[in-house]
Amino acid sequence: MDSLAGYARDHGDDIVVRVRSRWISVSSKKAEKIFAELRPSKERIEIFLLPPPKELGNGALVSRPPPSQGWGWFRSKLYIKGDMKSALRLLRISYIFVIRGDGRRSKRR
Repeated sequence: MDSLAGYARDHGDDIVVRVRSRWISVSSKKAEKIFAELRPSKERIEIFLLPPPKELGNGALVSRPPPSQGWGWFRSKLYIKGDMKSALRLLRISYIFVIRGDGRRSKRR
């Protein structure tokens, strides 16, 4: 997560990580928007991201979240088992997506 925070700082932004009992949100201070949600379990990490699956590269790993999950604005859902380097790459893609202004909802007030 430090590399993502460094990338954000280089672009005049700060990453805010909020840890809850069942999920972790990752947001951009500059965009005032959450760009990722992580739900860790014993076996894997379930990740919800803003970009649609086609923008994340390997479509075999990414699916659309059901309407009941991901707060209704995340477009991609994936599972990570131990490959944190790939997970950080995907978080960076989602961060860039929100900074470009491609998210569905406007900034939270």
